[in-house]
Amino acid sequence: MKAVAYSLLALFSLSLVSCGSSSGVDPHLSLEEQQEVTEINLVGKWKIRRPQPIGTSNKIVFPADCNIDEIEFFDEGDYILAVSILDSEGEETSKIFRGKYDLLFVENGDDLLLEKIVLMEQNYVSSSNFPAVGSIATIDQIELTETDVSFRIQLGEGTNEFCNTGQAIELSGDKEEQVAPEAEEDSNHFLIQNEWRITSVTISSDNPDTPTEGEILCELFESEYFDRCYDEATGEPSTSCPQATTVTLLISGYGTYLFSYYDFNDNLLSTEQGDWRWRTDTTEEYTVFEVKSPDDTFEESDIRINVIQVSEVALQLSETQNDPDYGEQTIVYSLQLASLPYRATECGDFTNYNAGGN
Repeated sequence: MKAVAYSLLALFSLSLVSCGSSSGVDPHLSLEEQQEVTEINLVGKWKIRRPQPIGTSNKIVFPADCNIDEIEFFDEGDYILAVSILDSEGEETSKIFRGKYDLLFVENGDDLLLEKIVLMEQNYVSSSNFPAVGSIATIDQIELTETDVSFRIQLGEGTNEFCNTGQAIELSGDKEEQVAPEAEEDSNHFLIQNEWRITSVTISSDNPDTPTEGEILCELFESEYFDRCYDEATGEPSTSCPQATTVTLLISGYGTYLFSYYDFNDNLLSTEQGDWRWRTDTTEEYTVFEVKSPDDTFEESDIRINVIQVSEVALQLSETQNDPDYGEQTIVYSLQLASLPYRATECGDFTNYNAGGN
């Protein structure tokens, strides 16, 4: 019933263009309805347009050292903020910030305006004391419709290790299209949209000579550890670099997947983001999807993931890889809802091994 109500409110919001409301909400709605429409319009993935260069010289200068690439807002108050910087050689490095967001609405006569959005850490709990600034970012001067947004953003101190926060900058963006908006609510498409925790990864092969079989989750953690912690100057991993003990997979309805690696104390260590979409050449709908990194196309990536089973609390996926030496291998991923209780994976000390696992 809630989905039907959302659909009706979304239809109401379509009239905003003809009514000329810059806030994107029909002023004839009650204040409560205006807030709900605004929240519905906000949810989704927003691709941020790069700001125009300043000045007339050939050198491109952006208003901030850290470019805002996209922001994705979720129903339950979570967000993903993707930013990037250019290093001294002009290479782009990206980083994901994620956590909780909070909204501040103010009344203006018969209108309810979204005055501020604060992007906070993952442990943030909303209260009656609305934060003056967001630890990750503060967004204001917001103009929002179903498909377009413009705003001013000031990055917070939680981004200092990666970004030069600089001054507030004005940006605008467009909402990405949803994946399979026509899918029925009880389909795999909606069940798979959640954050899942990987509890087991197994690999199998028909070739008896294959060097790796069985449980390999620790090998994935080891690979992530050396990618993140290896110090090229010393040729060894940093002694102060923590190991991941758990990893989650977030799948959104706007085509985002996000792996998040956490240490024993649930501190976020690293992320890996990409895009996904359903294959349409399958016998059953919503049973196979393909994935790619942000820099690739789906055709270049050519990675297909099978949905073995999915429920409200559990998910099992598989993929097939062809090894040039050992032939076809099958990897099975078992996952549970990320909010359920779990026990951290014990893998030993990776510093006792090299990057090849020997």
